[in-house]
Amino acid sequence: MQFQILNPLDLPDWNVQLSPSSGESIFNTVEWARVLHDTYGYKPCYLTSMSGGSPMLLPLMEVDSWLTGRRGVSVPFSDFCVPLGLESGNMEPVLAELVNLGRRRNWRSFEIRNDRAAPAEIPRSARYLTHSLVLKSGEKTIFEHLDGSVRTSIRKAAKAGVEVAFSESFDSVIGFYRLNCETRRRHGLPPQPVRFFKNVHQHVLMKGLGLVVTASLAGCAVAAAMFFHAGRNVLFKYGASDARLQHLRAPNLMMWEAIRHYAGQGYERLSLGRTSKGHAGLRRFKLGWGAQEGEIGYLKYDLRRGECEAEREPSAESGSAIARRLPLCVLRWAGAALYRHMA
Repeated sequence: MQFQILNPLDLPDWNVQLSPSSGESIFNTVEWARVLHDTYGYKPCYLTSMSGGSPMLLPLMEVDSWLTGRRGVSVPFSDFCVPLGLESGNMEPVLAELVNLGRRRNWRSFEIRNDRAAPAEIPRSARYLTHSLVLKSGEKTIFEHLDGSVRTSIRKAAKAGVEVAFSESFDSVIGFYRLNCETRRRHGLPPQPVRFFKNVHQHVLMKGLGLVVTASLAGCAVAAAMFFHAGRNVLFKYGASDARLQHLRAPNLMMWEAIRHYAGQGYERLSLGRTSKGHAGLRRFKLGWGAQEGEIGYLKYDLRRGECEAEREPSAESGSAIARRLPLCVLRWAGAALYRHMA
C-alpha cells in the first residue's frame, strides 16, 4: 500500500471527496478538524491510501502537549472514529505505516478509537458500550419501544409546561454552556473551554451540521443538548441540565423532541455516544430509549515499548470530589488550561 498524509484544512473540497459511508460521521469532516485545530492547535495528519482502486482514510490529529507528550489520536474528543476502507486485510500495513509516521514525528503513542478492523489477538486499550437508535422506523414505533418510565417522564415534562426549541444561534450555545458548566462541576469535571463551543458554533452549527436543543420552563433554560448530524446519521454529543429541576424530567422531553425532529427530517440513525461499562445509570438511561447496544474498543500503540497497550481496568469516569466543591470560575480556568492536553 502506498500512503499519503493529507491535511483537510488545505483541501476546500474535502467533504465532497468523502465517500457516503465515511462522510456520515461528523468526526471525518473538515468542520470538526477546524474546530480542533482552532481551539487546541492540533495538526491534522490524515492517513490515506489508494490500493486496487479502493480508498482508505484514517483521520488522525497530532496532539503536541508538554504535559502528556506528542502523540497521534484518531480522533480527539470523539466517541469513536469512522475510518474508510480500513479492514482486517489491510490493518497490518496501516499499523506499520502509523508506527513509521509516529517515529518520524517523535510521537509517544498513537490511538485509534475503533477496533472493528483489528484482529482479536491485538490488545485493546479500552472498551466502551455504544448505543444507537433507528429513526427510520417512524415516530409511533419509536415511542412504543420506549421504556414505560421514559414515556411517563415525557408526558410529565409536557404537562408541567416545559417547552423545547431548536436553534443554531450563538445565544443558544451560551445558554447551553452555562448549564454545561454546572453539570460538569456536578460530575466532578472541568468544563470544556468556552472557545471550543464558539468554534463549534462557527464551524459546525453555522454550516448546518448541528443544533442546540433547549428545554425551557417559563422562558428559563432547564436542560440543553448539542446534536451533530452528517449524511443520514445524528450524534447526541453533549447534554446538560439544572439539577434543581430534575423533577420536571425536562431532559426526557428534550431528547424525545430531538428524536421526533430528526426522524421527521429523514435521518436514519441516532448515536447516543459511548458509555463506560462502569456507568450503570447512563447505560440504563440510553437503553430506556430502545437503543441497540454494542461495544467498541480502542487501540493504543506505545512507540517507546513497541507494542499495543492492554486495558488496565474499566473507568467509571466518576470525576473528582474536590472539583465538585470548586467555584465555577476556577473550574473554567482549569478547563481552559488543561483540555488541550486531555485529548
